[in-house]
Order: sequence, then structure tokens, then C-alpha cells
Amino acid sequence: MAENGISPPQYQVLINFRGSELRNSLVGFLVKAMRSGKINVFTDEVELRGTALQNNFRRIEESRVAVAIFSERYTESRWCLDELVKMKELMEQGKLVVIPVIGVSLRWSRNGKKLWHLFRLTLVKIKRKEKKSISLE
Repeated sequence: MAENGISPPQYQVLINFRGSELRNSLVGFLVKAMRSGKINVFTDEVELRGTALQNNFRRIEESRVAVAIFSERYTESRWCLDELVKMKELMEQGKLVVIPVIGVSLRWSRNGKKLWHLFRLTLVKIKRKEKKSISLE
């Protein structure tokens, strides 16, 4: 437990996205890169498929940063949209940093290195700016 009596988040980064094509390309690349950089990342790859939405909300609450990847099919998922609302609420309360990734296509996701570089730069900027309130280490 942390000094203030509040447990630290279990996950540093949660990735919110829609579609197996992203899971098997861009998201898979991001997860691998973050884990190799010692960033504890969560996606719904195994645990949450078919479970209650409340479990998803709990994972969001346990995270410090949420990455919402908006693809062409994102709005087809009611769960993605419900999770996005939860992320927005936590962001407005100052409990979560939300990083939107907009306009992701398969062309981009097949070349995830470019997007990972941009994502990494954003995380570094956030880490420097919010060093006291957000710990990615």
C-alpha cells in the first residue's frame, strides 16, 4: 500500500480498442513494446472477454493511463463507448490520463513502429509534465 493508504494502480496503461485486426497488429505491437519497457499494460485479451462490464470499469479505475484507439469500427462496440465514458469521468476527476489515438487504419497498424514512436513521445512528455502525480515506473 502507498503511504497515503491508497493502493497503487495495478496497471500503468490500459488500451481500449475495437477489433481483432488491431489486436493482432498495432495493439499487439504496443503491448509487446510497453512490456519490454517495463510498463505494466492491460488489454482484454484473455480475462475480460465475455465478462461483465463492471470488470472492465474496475480495470480502468486501476490504471494510471488509458489509451483509446479510435479505428473505423470503434463506434460499433457499445462496450468501447461505455468504457470511453468511464475514462472521461475519471479523467475529469484527475484520476486518469487519457491518450486518444485517432484515425487508425490497417495501413498504420501494419507499420506500428511509427505509431509506437509517437505514442512513446507522448508518454515521455506526460511523464515529465506530471511526474509527481503520474508514475509510469
